Amino acid sequence: MFKHYSLKQKIIMIFTLVIYFVFAFFVIKTAINDKSIAGILFVIIGVIALIFGSLNEYLKLLYNEALWYLNFKLDPDKASEIYDKLETKDVFKTYVNNRGLFDTMVALERKNPHLVLQTIEENDKKFSANVEMLLIKCYYQMRAYLMLGQTQKLNTVYNDVKNIENMKKRPKIFQYDELDAIHKLGIKQDGEAYKLLKNVNMAYMNPKECKFILEELILTAPNNEKEAYKEQLEILMETVNESK
Repeated sequence: MFKHYSLKQKIIMIFTLVIYFVFAFFVIKTAINDKSIAGILFVIIGVIALIFGSLNEYLKLLYNEALWYLNFKLDPDKASEIYDKLETKDVFKTYVNNRGLFDTMVALERKNPHLVLQTIEENDKKFSANVEMLLIKCYYQMRAYLMLGQTQKLNTVYNDVKNIENMKKRPKIFQYDELDAIHKLGIKQDGEAYKLLKNVNMAYMNPKECKFILEELILTAPNNEKEAYKEQLEILMETVNESK
């Protein structure tokens, strides 16, 4: 479970564990040495805090594992299986109530645009909570409408994207060249889409995101350039499969 964690994530995890162990030590020490009412109360509260704190950390691990299988292993079925397990242990209902975005991503990876749109509609309140969530909503709607060939609806959503892009403090969770490219693909301007896709910086994108960009580059690139993108995609998929 931990092999794919970055060094920073591992350091944070170790630091968190140290804090829990130190706190647990004081709880045990108090339980042994302090029989006063205050001491007993501290032990009770401490035990409850340790139980719920540990559960919360475990849920975080499961959530990160589900995202890893989705974004890095390109395995939406395994990712959903882990999230289902997460839900059974989520007494706080945090992850249960926020599953809409995860299911939207899974539906897109399963090439099910109708389910993408349905999931967004069912979780519209969550997707409308702030500007970043609105942009995420637009991105997945555009991808779904592109798959369905529904150009008019794609255009409508793209207008919302441009309004967000023109904000003084616009979200930076997506590269707008990619969003512009999706629009160009939808209106059959493949040449323009190709130029925009070439500008997308894949250096900080996960394999799931890179795979989409490379697939579209293969479709839109001139014939003499397609092979280079095919090779990049093959290398990407080899890397994904090697770490399974």
